Amino acid sequence: MPLTALILILLLVVVTLLVATGVATVLHHHPAWAIPVTGAFSAMMLMATITGLLIAATHN
Repeated sequence: MPLTALILILLLVVVTLLVATGVATVLHHHPAWAIPVTGAFSAMMLMATITGLLIAATHN
């Protein structure tokens, strides 16, 4: 696997974990925000999945 793909995967994992930590913190302090924050997190995960699929599909 090329180094560029590994770096992109690592970056995707790190960003996902940072966002998940932020979501958990927000939900802990503001439980009323659960629905909008969950929707935003779902959209982010969908974009991450699509990015991963594009990387996998374009990999030789």
